[in-house]
Amino acid sequence: MSLELLKRLTQGFRPAPESMRARMWSTPMLLDRGDLGEARLAVDHRGRRIALWENHGTLWTLPVGAAAAPALRRAPFGEGTTPRLAVNPEGRGLAVWLADLGEERQILGKALGTCESPEQVVFRTPGWVRKLQIAVDRRGNALVVWLHEKVGRIEVMAHSFDTRGEAWEKGPTILGLASDPVASPQLAANHSEHAMVLWEARDSLFDGLLASHHWPTDRIWSDRPVPVVAHAARHHQVAMDDHGNAVVLWVHAPYGQRSTLEACFFDVVAGEWREPTTLAMAQEISLPRLVMNGSGEALAAWCQRESGGGSHLLVRAFQDGGWEPGAECLDRSRGRSHDYAIALGADGRAGALLVQHGKDGDQVVLRARLETWSKPKVMAECREGTCASPRIALFPHGMSLLWMQGTGPEKALMAVSSH
Repeated sequence: MSLELLKRLTQGFRPAPESMRARMWSTPMLLDRGDLGEARLAVDHRGRRIALWENHGTLWTLPVGAAAAPALRRAPFGEGTTPRLAVNPEGRGLAVWLADLGEERQILGKALGTCESPEQVVFRTPGWVRKLQIAVDRRGNALVVWLHEKVGRIEVMAHSFDTRGEAWEKGPTILGLASDPVASPQLAANHSEHAMVLWEARDSLFDGLLASHHWPTDRIWSDRPVPVVAHAARHHQVAMDDHGNAVVLWVHAPYGQRSTLEACFFDVVAGEWREPTTLAMAQEISLPRLVMNGSGEALAAWCQRESGGGSHLLVRAFQDGGWEPGAECLDRSRGRSHDYAIALGADGRAGALLVQHGKDGDQVVLRARLETWSKPKVMAECREGTCASPRIALFPHGMSLLWMQGTGPEKALMAVSSH
């Protein structure tokens, strides 16, 4: 891919003309078709959007939405898999992905929106890399976190990128050791590069969640992990506001008992975690998701099922340091949700993009929240095959959606935007 084209993709968006803004939704756009892997979507505060995805071992990128120049087409981004993408409100950010080099695995990274730098090797190992994640701050500095597995050792690792020198640190930091190869470290960060990483620990000494904190002034991580909760906590999610307060969400499911959805709040002023709060109980709780905006408002979502009944998607809001009293069901009158994505804007607007099984096939359904949740809007129907991998991103004047539909060589990556 030429440097000039990369510059156009990351900097060359133009505001949509007024005639286009009058339309509520753009026409759904086919981005790619074939042996598709993961896809990611990022948006800045001007509504400039970029998609990054994998097709048969090659990464591709394309600006999407009404603000994208119509002459642009998808462009190769590099060889690899598992793309991750983060862009700050000013459009500066970073992409990272995985690539094999002989018997070794690599994490590669490339800055977006600030320069024309080539990809760089972030990490290289003969072991395995899992759970790759990335976050950027208002300057475009980035934190990358992953789980590194090699013979006899599972490490939670972090690495940082500094825009001032357009360079990575000399080497990654080992935040702690995980005892389970399916452990899932989760990264939360804010615009000033306050950050924390939470992961599951399970051994003879401790069973629960541990946290490691990042201090942006010194650009260092805490010297030892801090316990968050001392019982089994699976499928956890964590999010942070602009002050450094954070919320963590997890499922507690003791063997043979009903599942409990629990949440905990980190008070940055006090420097401590509060006692956990129970948000829901059911026979089965799955797919928890959590988002938070800079002012401290958060939204938790999850699927829950009782014995003999169907699974439903519920959401519950967090405001002014506490959880609202009840949850709202987003799919009560439709087919069972089997995947979804949620987003929360700085102004309190929220969106949920659901993939649902219905009697006539899969549907992609949008619910939006201003003061209340809107009625469901069907964005796509797939009568043959399936829909999967929904993504949603909000910006001040609209939202962008991404999903896959179909199977095999006919799998398609679709995008649509409001403006």
